[in-house]
Amino acid sequence: MPDESKIALNCPCCGEPIYETLNWFKQSASICPACDKGLTADQFTAVIDDLEQAIDTSIEERICEPPHTSCCGKNSSCCKNH
Repeated sequence: MPDESKIALNCPCCGEPIYETLNWFKQSASICPACDKGLTADQFTAVIDDLEQAIDTSIEERICEPPHTSCCGKNSSCCKNH
């Protein structure tokens, strides 16, 4: 993904939000821009795993959602008699 969107996760050391790409948080080592303390990917693993699972679930729901069959986009019979 060349133009990866940024997300915000709180620094586990100082609590300040860090706005970076998902890949930044997956780096083996990085530095918090607010407190200059060293960070590791392990500190963000649980949050990243939950986030990726939510993204995967959202994509699957969009792909697997059955098509709407009525003119208003709902599964109703509003247009069946027309």
